Amino acid sequence: MAAMDDRQAVGWLHRRAGFGLHPDALEAAIDRGPDVELDRLLRPDDHGLPEAEDPWAGLALDPEDNGRQEAVVGWLRQLLVTERPFEDRRTWMLHGWLVSSMGKVNDPGVMVEQIRLFEAAGGGSFPTLLKALTTNRAMLIYLDGRTSTAAAPNENYGRELLELFALGVGNYTEDDVQAAARALTGWVVARRFDTSRFVPARHDDTPQTVVGVSGVNDVDSVIEAVVAHPEHPRFVARRIVREYLGDPGELGGVVDELAGVYDAADRELDPVIEHALRLGLGGASTPRVLAPIPWLAIAVRATGVRLEQIFRAGRERMREMGQIPLVPPSVAGWPTGEEWFTSSSIIARTNLAAAVAAATDRGEPVRVALDDDDLDLVAARLGLAAPFSAATSAAIRRETDPDVRLTLALVSPENLLS
Repeated sequence: MAAMDDRQAVGWLHRRAGFGLHPDALEAAIDRGPDVELDRLLRPDDHGLPEAEDPWAGLALDPEDNGRQEAVVGWLRQLLVTERPFEDRRTWMLHGWLVSSMGKVNDPGVMVEQIRLFEAAGGGSFPTLLKALTTNRAMLIYLDGRTSTAAAPNENYGRELLELFALGVGNYTEDDVQAAARALTGWVVARRFDTSRFVPARHDDTPQTVVGVSGVNDVDSVIEAVVAHPEHPRFVARRIVREYLGDPGELGGVVDELAGVYDAADRELDPVIEHALRLGLGGASTPRVLAPIPWLAIAVRATGVRLEQIFRAGRERMREMGQIPLVPPSVAGWPTGEEWFTSSSIIARTNLAAAVAAATDRGEPVRVALDDDDLDLVAARLGLAAPFSAATSAAIRRETDPDVRLTLALVSPENLLS
């Protein structure tokens, strides 16, 4: 991809590192320019942006009442209105990487606790985050760490730590999984005290060898051994590339460059993401399919619609689209790329786009541009990097119903990509 002009660059930034912008906010951001806008995304405090609000503040989140729905709706609403989109998009990324699911955890308050951990610590030291995650209540429940004892060590968390969270297939052995499992025994979930707790009598203190590092016998030493593996920085870099830049296989030496940034930045994530976004502004980016929730957030923010206006349709369609916040389908997270283009998911997106279109005020800038048949302006107001294709433009112009025209724009191939 070639370097972008200011309009393209700002739209790209907010579709990749945030959740899009309303056209009025987009114009203000373009006036500030991509360099200032990137700094506002990364360092909102320096630009006087309001403190982030806790979307679950004041909610009981009772698993026996309506707590599961309140937890999901609270977070979805936050993504739609956030004034700190970079932080919320980073948290969303971590939720799909370091996965737990309310489907098994079955306690919305415990799941929310994990998301708050990602929000608070997600941009800092990744090894420190992994240590906190290992004894996080949601993770102890989801990957069975709470039942892992010296007499019966459970391998689930150790395996996923090595395969999905920090190293990747081919960089560890079954012996490493078993050794990590023994070293991580002894942690339990103390629901009564809203915390996790280490019980020495349940722990195997025998020194283990994990990925070539000997003397491993607790959480800290397991994580330190794993992140000392020479492939760990490249694993993290590939994950950042996939999230913010596109296909690592098409981006040459970008993975190695970001792995170097990760090491040089004391293994903090935000410097790596910032470097990636700067590379993207310079052209190091490939098209990326938007998952359903980021796509929905971008559509809602671009049209000025409120969640309450589409709540019933959104609740019905999220499951059909295949993505519900707090409920990833497996420890591997959600599908990626063209895996989202199933017939059922596209139909659900189209139905939800129709609900968004019906709720969009006639005075909204995207709607006005459509009424004027200025499709290049429609694309610009959606933050797209290029105008609609001839085929998309022809499909929109064949329709006379304003709601149908907007629906087609929202589910166009161009708007399904970032």
